[in-house]
Amino acid sequence: MDEIEVRELKPSEYKEWDMLVEKSQPGTLFHTSQWLEICRDVLLRDLRIYGCFRNGELVGGCPIFIKTFKGIMKIASSTCNMTDYCGPLIKDGSSPKASKRVQEIHEIFNALREFLCRQGFDSIHLTFSPGIEDIRPFTWNGWESSVRYTHHLNLKENVDSNLSRKIRRELKSAEEAGLKTRISNDPETYHRLLSLVYEKQKLEPPVPREFFERVFKLIQEKDVGYMFVSETPEGEAVAAHLNLYGKKCAITWSSALNPAFGRMGPNALLYYNEFLDLNSRNFDYMNVMAANISRFADFIMGFSPELVPYYTANLHSKKYSLLKTLYQITHEETTNTKQIF
Repeated sequence: MDEIEVRELKPSEYKEWDMLVEKSQPGTLFHTSQWLEICRDVLLRDLRIYGCFRNGELVGGCPIFIKTFKGIMKIASSTCNMTDYCGPLIKDGSSPKASKRVQEIHEIFNALREFLCRQGFDSIHLTFSPGIEDIRPFTWNGWESSVRYTHHLNLKENVDSNLSRKIRRELKSAEEAGLKTRISNDPETYHRLLSLVYEKQKLEPPVPREFFERVFKLIQEKDVGYMFVSETPEGEAVAAHLNLYGKKCAITWSSALNPAFGRMGPNALLYYNEFLDLNSRNFDYMNVMAANISRFADFIMGFSPELVPYYTANLHSKKYSLLKTLYQITHEETTNTKQIF
């Protein structure tokens, strides 16, 4: 095959990138230039979209966020806050032969890997979206890998037959409390609920308020999702899910709950009614991104989801590894000192 050229895309080429995202089955909203620009602008990240070209045609690529740590290390990552996966993509192959497809994947990923290694990064972290299963061009060349998980709820199945006793009890509690659900597009409602979650834990939200405001604007302008809220009979919103549309699926991207109403079952009611709503609109499954934290995973297992893996690949320089080890030793000593005194 012809050689793969890798280079940074110009902003004028972002539309071509978005077309690749649309046509590539593992491509998600998180890969689109609109989403990446929200991350860049609000989180103040240096964004690069690297494209892989064959004979002038964009056949793959990867978005990268770059930051400098204390002025001495250059760190690259395909993800950032509130973006769980956004790694390399490849144009869907036209050949029915598995061997031909593997060859295409390896040629593009090898070219991308070699290009990234020439950029002088001290650390590179790539998170591949679900559906990309072959990351051997990275692991065969010294990159570390790990597996993460998400949950898929099959919308073609009967939801009632898959509910656990715990979820049934929560749905009964929601019914007895008179809770209802509806679609809403009010960012203020969501920010209020999210603030309550983090205030209880005495933590700051993972991203500024502007991030969610920009996401709401994107949802309204491009019709790429919706917010579902659970309300009391008096009309007070007590829980909310922000759902983003994917290919044949909806991604439950972010959720918020007023802790005072947690025992009334508003979260279970949201999932249940979302299931029915999305099923009526011919979506195939819900991608519930809650499988990597045990308490969230335990809850969503009550809906009998399928556990779906996705992968990361990481490469660190000797300088990065040394400084990381020193930091861990220092942090451990500081913690032990605090425990002693």
